[in-house]
Amino acid sequence: MPKQVLLVRGGALASNTGIGGAHHNLVTSLVSGEIAGWSTQEVCEYPLRRRMNPLSRLYKRWFSHPKKVEKKTRGEHGLNLLHITDQEQAHLIPENCSVPTVVTVHDLFHLFPQQIRIGNETIDVGEQNPGWFRRKDLQKLRDGLSRADLLVCDSQATLSACKEHFPKVKSVCVPLGLRVPSFAPVSQESGEVLSPARNFSKKCHLLIVGSHAPRKRLEFLCQVLGGLENDVKENIHIHHVGNEHCPYGGPSASIHARANNVLNWTSHGGDVSSEALMQMRFASEALLFPSASEGFGYPPLEAMACGTPVLCSNLPSHNELMPDETCLPADDIEAWREAILAVFSNWKNRTKADEEHTWPKPRTGLIEYATRFDQSRFCNRMAEVYDSL
Repeated sequence: MPKQVLLVRGGALASNTGIGGAHHNLVTSLVSGEIAGWSTQEVCEYPLRRRMNPLSRLYKRWFSHPKKVEKKTRGEHGLNLLHITDQEQAHLIPENCSVPTVVTVHDLFHLFPQQIRIGNETIDVGEQNPGWFRRKDLQKLRDGLSRADLLVCDSQATLSACKEHFPKVKSVCVPLGLRVPSFAPVSQESGEVLSPARNFSKKCHLLIVGSHAPRKRLEFLCQVLGGLENDVKENIHIHHVGNEHCPYGGPSASIHARANNVLNWTSHGGDVSSEALMQMRFASEALLFPSASEGFGYPPLEAMACGTPVLCSNLPSHNELMPDETCLPADDIEAWREAILAVFSNWKNRTKADEEHTWPKPRTGLIEYATRFDQSRFCNRMAEVYDSL
């Protein structure tokens, strides 16, 4: 009979978010028996309500939900392990917990914010001046991580940070998994390429996936794009999937695009369906990912699983996911322009004699490379990690 894991998080994030997707994959793997010897019968979470009163939200986060988790680990509970699925919920680890506790740590950006220098830029990684309630919340998270028996980090960069800030807590690196076959651009039955975004015009479409947090460096990307020749800019269309508003104030991504004379920029927001995003990947010539810092970096891996090329900055931890010698210098505007021009040239040559629109052919080498991070490998590694406790 498989051992039982109680999976715990706070508010139920959607599966199309990074942390929400990682949680969803772990739940699915445990329920379906993909993690050998382990299973789960319950996820302890609560629904997020947009109009929830701030005081009610605080009470739920600091008092009622932690009490619920603590109650589930008391007495005869039949549990073998408690797993908090992201570091932003580490305060939920009960004091003197009766079962071993694991926390998945995606990053420590907010717990230990910093500023990094890239070329002439000084970039905020994490919120630099949180308010009083958030500072108290962050201390609760740090205390919770200190109570854990094991920190499971999804990148080597995060593992190094955990060893630095929590040296007394055991930590290991387990890269997240992706169900690579579900991203396949070719139907196995018909052999036909799936229909991409049908309403896209005949242009060189480039995709950006992610928020407008400073570390995502969308302002830098707009400077890169704005410096292209007008005849190139007229034939390039940028699609941004994610919240275009800066979480710490400042101009939106669209304002940066206009200020740099980026001619065709569409902000799709963060509520794009998985199906629509998949179509955008298939229809795009490349994913642009200039980020300064990532916990894992799902977007480049998901793009490669679709066979879509990625222009990615050579910074942690997304550079851990990329094939050797493929990342771009983070601070070199000209290198980024040259890379984008190479993508544009390929598009132009391919579509020169095409009256309608030829969508890019998936790169089979990228799809094969992405299988290194298939969910099956993640499941095997998690079984080892759970067994170690």
